[in-house]
Amino acid sequence: MAQETRSRLSQALLSPSGKLTFSPEIFIPEPSDPTAILLQTNAIQTLSERIRTCKANSVFIQGSLSALKTFTSEQESARGGFPGPVPVVYCGTGNSESNDYDLEAVAESGPDGVLVRVCSGKEVGSLEDIISDETWVKLYQEALDKGIQPIPEITVGLNVAASWGEEEVSGMVEKLTEAADGKEPVCILLTVNAEENGDDDHEADNEAEEPATLPQVPKALGKRIPILGSICAQAGDNRLGGSSALLKDAGFTGALLRKECLPGMRIQLDLGIVGQFWSACINDLKSVKSKSFSFRSKNNMEKSAMTKWANYQNSVIESGALGDPEDSYSLVDEAAGEYKGFA
Repeated sequence: MAQETRSRLSQALLSPSGKLTFSPEIFIPEPSDPTAILLQTNAIQTLSERIRTCKANSVFIQGSLSALKTFTSEQESARGGFPGPVPVVYCGTGNSESNDYDLEAVAESGPDGVLVRVCSGKEVGSLEDIISDETWVKLYQEALDKGIQPIPEITVGLNVAASWGEEEVSGMVEKLTEAADGKEPVCILLTVNAEENGDDDHEADNEAEEPATLPQVPKALGKRIPILGSICAQAGDNRLGGSSALLKDAGFTGALLRKECLPGMRIQLDLGIVGQFWSACINDLKSVKSKSFSFRSKNNMEKSAMTKWANYQNSVIESGALGDPEDSYSLVDEAAGEYKGFA
């Protein structure tokens, strides 16, 4: 089972083409009454189908085990079809950022992986901090024993992120593997904490801005192990596109679009709206049409078609492809007054 889940996640998150992979983090709130529970089951199934059809590479779920089971069951129902099921990673209930999991129950709910927060989600100041925390290592081993792939999350501050280069990122992977008794992670999530703004009133404008400097991921490493980066920027004004470009330039394999990207996340939104948002968002981010392409197309279309055609004719004539322009030849026999052809 562990090999099967590892294969699914590896195939979904590795990117041989070099394009960034995109995985949304979705929080599913717990319903408060029996009627809401029935309605939410259908809503989760619809949400699951939308995430699959928008071709997300994987999905990270926060919520109850019941919600997780409903989501994974819907994904499993698509096995053998197109598009196929999306790998699911469980992140806990959403009430805490710790690693408080009942892995026996989690495994029965059917996810492919579970998020393991190194140092309980606290910022790592150095590579030695990784091996100083034994709690995540125990959870890592237990997840593998249950057939679930543990995905370690390393959290660093802006100063540490700016100081890390390829050597430190490679060292991070080595430390994680060493701590996990030589078992290399199927994927690693690197989260850079943005600066604290200290102003909740301007949350929409300032919260979760992406740092200008990210750790540089070695190209060879990114091809062997998917290295994901967290994006917490709220959608709008091309913030998600800009953050994605930063990750790609730094050599990351993919992006985890955190729940904070969703406008109005602090309000309990309808799951139908959540599904529509992520579907539109991921489709847009995966679009092959870039801004530079649009710019070139716009400029070309603004030129006069007759001018471009005249320039093209001149270039062909000057190339000599049609012979010497000084030579002349008539297709009419002037003496007989009739067409004579090329004979």
